[in-house]
Amino acid sequence: MKINIFMTMCALNKVKGMFVKMKKIGILLLICFLTAGCVSYTELDDLSIVSTLGIDYQEGKYQLYVQVIQGELEEQEVEKKIITYFGEGESLEKAFYTLYTKSSKRLYLSHMDLLLLTEDAINQKFSEIIHSLLANNEYRHNFHVVFLTTSLQDWMEANIPSKEVNQLIQTNQQETSTTMEKEFETMMKELLIDRNTYLPSISYQENQLSLKGYTLIENYQVKENLNLEDSLLFNFLLNKVTKAYLNNANILENQTIITTQKNKINFHFLTTLNPNQDWISNTKQQLQDFLVRYQKQEYDILKLTEKVRQNDYSYYQKQNNLLEQLHFTFTFEVRENKNYLTGDF
Repeated sequence: MKINIFMTMCALNKVKGMFVKMKKIGILLLICFLTAGCVSYTELDDLSIVSTLGIDYQEGKYQLYVQVIQGELEEQEVEKKIITYFGEGESLEKAFYTLYTKSSKRLYLSHMDLLLLTEDAINQKFSEIIHSLLANNEYRHNFHVVFLTTSLQDWMEANIPSKEVNQLIQTNQQETSTTMEKEFETMMKELLIDRNTYLPSISYQENQLSLKGYTLIENYQVKENLNLEDSLLFNFLLNKVTKAYLNNANILENQTIITTQKNKINFHFLTTLNPNQDWISNTKQQLQDFLVRYQKQEYDILKLTEKVRQNDYSYYQKQNNLLEQLHFTFTFEVRENKNYLTGDF
């Protein structure tokens, strides 16, 4: 009996000791958390967080515009202010240096949301810009890249937040499928395949921000701009259409399946819409014309030769000028039931 009491007391003392240790650990964690909070406030007060970087190239000089968010600690509350800076120089490094001399706080690039590029910047310095962004470890490479069809100076003077641009693209991505967002990392992967990519295009004119479709890039040069109608066809082929209005019909859902058999490329569409009598025939013709147009230009807009390579490498190796040999077919399964793709009838 005495042994049982002794063992019980030992167990209680052990539990009590563990509770005291846990209490101490909890206090230490709370102190660390509160201290870290103070440090973050101090750091934020010393930083200019870059949200947008715009790059142009004029008369042998880089022109940089940065839109920064400055956090200022006032009565334990962080007040955010948006400020725009301009810098220029013969190199990106010199242009950034002029920016640094104008900001009383450190320019912090890790949270950048948007990169704006002009036609001159791409045509004259695209490779150097990419190399600089990749070499700087401060960038996270998941920021969005957009092609600006109008003046970069007018854009920055209007002080349009990066959030507004990204939301405009995302909203149209969901509601009209005319334009899709493009992250820097995705753009780089596309360039590695065949030196070609495409970027969403926007303009700012007469105090109005608007989408302009896509800008095609070939061999690190601007090739041409796709209008909104062609951009929609492009997305339709790429399986990037959710809701859209095409050939007088409302598309409610869509899935595009691309299969290859040697040089034969078939696009199969599972589409839910409110069709009209000639919708399928008209859409087939539009898609055929779109693909053949770029096939004749020797521009593999959908990277279809890469799909052939992945699916049949032995055939791919034996072909010369595979792009011009590609043959396109289109098949449709059209339903009016909104839940056709999910299986709910």
